[in-house]
Amino acid sequence: MELDRTHVVIRKRMQTEIADLALVMIRRYPSALFVGFTLGALPWAVGNAVLLGWLPIREAAYGFGDQDASSELFRYLAWMGLLVVAQAPAAGVWTTYFLGQAVFERQPTWSNVRREINRRFATWIWRLGVLRLPLVIMVLLLFRLGQPFNVSFDVVLYLFLGFLVVAIRSGRPFLPEVLLLEQCPAKSTDPRTVTLARRMRTLHHPVAGELTSRMLLIAIGAFFAVIAIYFSLATVRGVLLGQWETDSVSLLVLYPLSLWLVAGWSVFFRLLSYLDTRIRLEGWEVELAVRAEELRQFDTEFPGGSSRQPA
Repeated sequence: MELDRTHVVIRKRMQTEIADLALVMIRRYPSALFVGFTLGALPWAVGNAVLLGWLPIREAAYGFGDQDASSELFRYLAWMGLLVVAQAPAAGVWTTYFLGQAVFERQPTWSNVRREINRRFATWIWRLGVLRLPLVIMVLLLFRLGQPFNVSFDVVLYLFLGFLVVAIRSGRPFLPEVLLLEQCPAKSTDPRTVTLARRMRTLHHPVAGELTSRMLLIAIGAFFAVIAIYFSLATVRGVLLGQWETDSVSLLVLYPLSLWLVAGWSVFFRLLSYLDTRIRLEGWEVELAVRAEELRQFDTEFPGGSSRQPA
C-alpha cells in the first residue's frame, strides 16, 4: 500500500471542485455506484415502495386529474423524498467502504467489502438506520398504510422529521466514514483511545458552520438535480414509448430512480468532503507522505504514528 500514491490527489479543494471530482470518481469507479450503491439502496427502495407505492396506484385507478389526486400525489412525493434523504447514508455503506479502500488500492474486491459491511452491520444499522431516523420514519409510515391525508401527520410531523434529518445530517455528516473507515470504538476505558464520540467532536466541531452551510448548499443543488434527472428520464421514455403523461410508472419508477441516483452521487461528494476536512484540520496530506516514507525506509511505522486513515 503506497500511502502517498493515492488514486485521488490528497490536497485542499473548493466545494465546486469536490462536486466535479465526485462526478469524475463515478466515471473512474462506476461499480461503486452501479454495484455497491445498488446493493445498499435496494432493500430501502423496496421498503419505500411497500410503504408509499399504494398512493399512486390508488390514485391511478381514479385518474390523476382531480384536486384530491394532486394532494395525494404531493404527499407521496414529499414522503418519498424525505425517506431517500434519510436513508442515503445507510444505503451508501457499500460505496463508502469501497471508495475508502480504492483511494489506496487498485482493485478492492466486493467480497472483502461485503465481509466488512456484514461484520459491522449492528454498528452502522443502529447509528445510521435508527439514530439517524430512516427506520423510525418507515415504522411511522407503516401505521399509515391506506390512511387518508392527515394534517397532523402529513404536514406537522413531516416538517418536524424533515428538520431533524437535515439538522443531524448537516451538523455531523461524516459519521459513515468514521464508522466504516476509521472504525473508532464506541467506548473505551483507556483515556488515550479515540472513541467515536471524541472523534466526531474533533472532526466536526472546528468546522461546524462551514459544514452546515456546505451541506445545505449541496442539498439545494441536489434538489434541482433530481428535477433535471426526472424530466430527462421522462423525456427519454416519451420519445421511445410515446408516453408523455404522468402515470403510476413515472411515479413508482422514474421519480425514486432520480432520487437514488442523486443520493448515490452524494455519497461520493461526502467522502471527498471528509478527505478535504481531514486535510484542512489535520494536515493529512503531510502525514501520509511522512508515513509512506517510513514504510519504504523501515517497512514499519514508528509507535507515535497515527492510525487513522480511510482504508
